Amino acid sequence: MSVELAGIHPTRIELVRLRRRKALAEGIVDILKKDLDALTGALFELAQGIPLIRGQIREALREGYELFVEAEMIAGSRKIEEISLGAKPIEFDIQVGSRSGVLGIPLPTFKLVEAEGGSGEPRYSLLDAPAKLDESALKIGDALSHVVRLAEVQASLNEILDVMSVKRRQINRLQYKVLPQLDTAIRYIELILEETERQDAIRVRVLQRKRKERA
Repeated sequence: MSVELAGIHPTRIELVRLRRRKALAEGIVDILKKDLDALTGALFELAQGIPLIRGQIREALREGYELFVEAEMIAGSRKIEEISLGAKPIEFDIQVGSRSGVLGIPLPTFKLVEAEGGSGEPRYSLLDAPAKLDESALKIGDALSHVVRLAEVQASLNEILDVMSVKRRQINRLQYKVLPQLDTAIRYIELILEETERQDAIRVRVLQRKRKERA
């Protein structure tokens, strides 16, 4: 007899209690599997958006580069270099927040914002710079926003994967450890009770025969 079975009282009350525990464990497994399906759907939905964001990044960079080349053609590369050397640098920051995702899981949100202290004034003289240069800078800003959005999606994917990993471990523990142990204990009590019933039936028959003999 295993150590687990040694501490089990083979009574009908214990049998009912174990059967209820088994039904509860099976119900929890069903709920966890449904949660896992919902998480898998959300995971694929997020993952499907990644190629689109990457395409937006490439497109914004391509357009920004083409506009920069046009600005060089209009003003000359030396003038563009002079403007870039005199331009005020921009410092960006990432504003981190959270939102409620599938199953109420908090998912991160990232937003590209200009760092505190930014004056909001033009970085260079708009009179000296061609309009194409300003348009190019805007496109690069769009590309940065898309990069931040891609990082947000990747961070959300990681959060969902972590939760899925926990739920898989819970399902495996219930399916391959808890439920088999409960099945073994239930079968053990059923066998003991069946054997007890057979012995009781034999004793009853023996008593009945003895009464007949005495009669």
